[in-house]
Amino acid sequence: MDSSIRVVSRIDPRDPILVAAWPGMGNVAYGAAMYLKENLKASKCAEILPNDVFYKTGVQIRDGLVEIPELPKSEFFFYKNKTGVRDLILFIGESQPVMEKEYELARRVVEYANSCRIKEIVTFAATPVNITHHVEPEVWGVTTDAPLIQKLPVMGVKIMGSGHIGGLNGLLLGAGKESGIRGMCLLGEIPFYTAKIENPKSSLAILKVFLGYTGLTVDLDGLVQMSKYVEEEIDRVSKATKQSLLSEEGGPGPEEMDAPHEEKKSVETRSIPVEARSRIEYMFEIASRDISKAGELKKELDRWRIFHEYEDRFLDLFGRKNL
Repeated sequence: MDSSIRVVSRIDPRDPILVAAWPGMGNVAYGAAMYLKENLKASKCAEILPNDVFYKTGVQIRDGLVEIPELPKSEFFFYKNKTGVRDLILFIGESQPVMEKEYELARRVVEYANSCRIKEIVTFAATPVNITHHVEPEVWGVTTDAPLIQKLPVMGVKIMGSGHIGGLNGLLLGAGKESGIRGMCLLGEIPFYTAKIENPKSSLAILKVFLGYTGLTVDLDGLVQMSKYVEEEIDRVSKATKQSLLSEEGGPGPEEMDAPHEEKKSVETRSIPVEARSRIEYMFEIASRDISKAGELKKELDRWRIFHEYEDRFLDLFGRKNL
């Protein structure tokens, strides 16, 4: 076995399935895996040493003092299933390495999986779609095993016919397939505008499918409550942000109050430079991925006095006017 794989405790799993997750959009995958680990009280059984996979790229500052940060952990946890026929091994990484090291880390995960006689790997991921955070997210799936494709709809999973799964969520399935281990990725839907906000509702949707597939039993009440809390927080923050941004628009400025009707009309209908329109489109694209950028977009629209032209699209950034 690779020298970077350190075994903490010897395990003898029964028909084990490996779940692997890292932080990503909406913290969907990492949140789901951590919930499994904590609620099943899975114990650490191995780890992959980070030294030649991760690099120190900076330092941390605490109270004015420089601290050397620790490299991210990549750990395996084992759950002995006492009520079913399949045991569970969790691989949880605190971070994904730089691109050129991703496959190397995936290869080491597969190497440990082979040592545990694992025949199936499942990864979790998020997929941004055009929904609001009030909608119950659906789960999409892909697999390296042709017969399993027929089972996905029965599991309540929509088949992803085409696309791309970036990073380790996809690479691990490829590395597993090369080693003869079948794989599946479950992708929970998240709204585009919440990509950088924790989304336990999507984690919950994935876990419901996964538990149904494996027969594992986990109390999901904690994740249900967390989902409700986050939804309420998004509502509160979004409404406050909208009110704040819209209040900045106000009425006409002093110079417009005294202007004749014809002059006002010319201000409204004047041509906007193509470069400005292009910049606005670019800012809409950025704001759709990071809602915190909506304030800058609003100022740009106000600067050209064309907010009314884009008002519907602007409000759509906050959830298709349903927030």
